[in-house]
Amino acid sequence: MHWVALIVLLAVLQSAVLAGMVGWARDKYKVAAPAITGNEIFERYFRVHYNSNEQLIIFLPSIWLFATYLSPTWAAILGAIYLVGRVIYAVGYIRSPVQREIGFIISGVANAILVLGALYGVICALLIHG
Repeated sequence: MHWVALIVLLAVLQSAVLAGMVGWARDKYKVAAPAITGNEIFERYFRVHYNSNEQLIIFLPSIWLFATYLSPTWAAILGAIYLVGRVIYAVGYIRSPVQREIGFIISGVANAILVLGALYGVICALLIHG
């Protein structure tokens, strides 16, 4: 479970870094708070952070439940794939929104496997242990 804990902390750190990047972009592209529009490049940074946080809400409980009910090793591997996918997504989206797809697919598939695996594990545990 130590690897799962590390991956979870890296995911939280990734979100913090993306938040910092939004702040940096807000300053660079002169988009005063609370505005979230006004410069296309700033909006890309904002969307990367916002979408990553949307995915994080799915990722965090799923990785812990997958690790608990199925396999900590596979949870950590899938979590690492998810993190790499989010980096590819962020770099691609900031360059050009059409380049976000491969990263979105990588992290989305990892997230889907974690959710479905966790659900399977919990259902099996309920059926076996009541």
